[in-house]
Amino acid sequence: MSMARTIDMTTGNPMKHIVRFTIPLFLGNVFQQLYNMADSAIVGQKLGVEALTSVGQSASITFLIIGFCMGTCAGFGIPISQRFGARDQKTMRKYVYNSLYLSAVIAAILTVVCCALTRQILQMINTPAVYMDNAYKYLFIIFLGLPCTVLYNIAASIARAVGDSKTPFIFLVVSAVLNVGLDFLFIFGFGMGVEGAAIATVISQGVSGVLCLVKVLTKYKELRDAGSKDYLHINKKAVKVLLKMGVPMGLQASITAIGSILLQIAINGLENVYIQAYTIAIKVKMLFIPMLDSLGTALATFVGQNYGAGDFKRIKRGIRDSVILGVIFSAVTMGVITLFGRYIIMVFVKQGEAGVGAVIDAAYQYIFIDVMLITLLALLFVFRYSIQGIGKSLTAMVAGFMEMASRLVMSLFVIPTVGWLAACFTDPLAWGSAMLYCLVAFLILMHIKQKKHKAT
Repeated sequence: MSMARTIDMTTGNPMKHIVRFTIPLFLGNVFQQLYNMADSAIVGQKLGVEALTSVGQSASITFLIIGFCMGTCAGFGIPISQRFGARDQKTMRKYVYNSLYLSAVIAAILTVVCCALTRQILQMINTPAVYMDNAYKYLFIIFLGLPCTVLYNIAASIARAVGDSKTPFIFLVVSAVLNVGLDFLFIFGFGMGVEGAAIATVISQGVSGVLCLVKVLTKYKELRDAGSKDYLHINKKAVKVLLKMGVPMGLQASITAIGSILLQIAINGLENVYIQAYTIAIKVKMLFIPMLDSLGTALATFVGQNYGAGDFKRIKRGIRDSVILGVIFSAVTMGVITLFGRYIIMVFVKQGEAGVGAVIDAAYQYIFIDVMLITLLALLFVFRYSIQGIGKSLTAMVAGFMEMASRLVMSLFVIPTVGWLAACFTDPLAWGSAMLYCLVAFLILMHIKQKKHKAT
């Protein structure tokens, strides 16, 4: 297959391919987190820590809904990558266009339901009354923009499935720059509140989504057939395969998010200083998770293509190299947070506000504990994404239940008794339990798949 400027991961050096594929993903995620950080910093510095905390109240909910969208779109990309690796262009095209149709339906349903239930959702997570109005304004607009979020993610997933991680990166940069510019325009220029930040996010995602999809569909002629147009029709078999792969991956993200919501509810029962500290800590944490997530996404594509090609030895090499890369990044992150963690946290707070010192101390404690145990998350991503790459998304989804169960126990029984310190250890405990499950599950699956492959 000669798709220009993509990466065929079925030949060549595995680590080189994974690194080449990971870098644009990582840079794109960094830009995304930087504009989220800029979004939060602008709100915190201009509108104050109370407004920032109001926005933060929606973080676990947006993770639940947007995580489902992102996970589902990523899942749609797995069959595409497998057909790419198998050099089956005809079936690949069917998967591409049917994934677009399914994404449109999912976006429409989620937008209507979530917008109708926004206030009830915020009440469900025990949002304090002082934060409710701003949290509602922000979250409702984010929900209205769900089609924009889905559009970018499905376009990016298609591109990555055929080995192109650069195109999504380019348009994510466009989105990041546009978002920051609109933040300044709406909040400083027009004097808007938290709703200005939400509108800026939605517009920037919409623009990047449209541009990314148009670029991908016009850039690769292999995604179109000059002869038959059958691939443009709804194909029941393709829809079934896509849903079987995509929905469990979306649910996995949502199940993980439910654990985060439970944690948010438990923390909302603590003192206000910890509620504010958690809001800031989550923002900082999302600065170092993208590298591991990018590595996992690259590995899923690598495993998917090589599974399609039937090369199990190469899959093992890719996983070994990814473990090495994950451990290296974990060590670097530990150093960065140890040296600069407090300074990063201070970006989100307005100096001089009452009690800001205690908020910084608590936020740093949370981040420090997370980072010291981040290798657990690195290994979790490696094995979970590998399971997804061989097409076993239901198996990978169980890892989400493991994380949720761990956070449930901590949130219901430990945090109310022990307090903030228990909250700080909740994420690492969830990562560790899910990682052990994924490791065992992957080893069993690989043994079964290899045995079947040798028998054919």
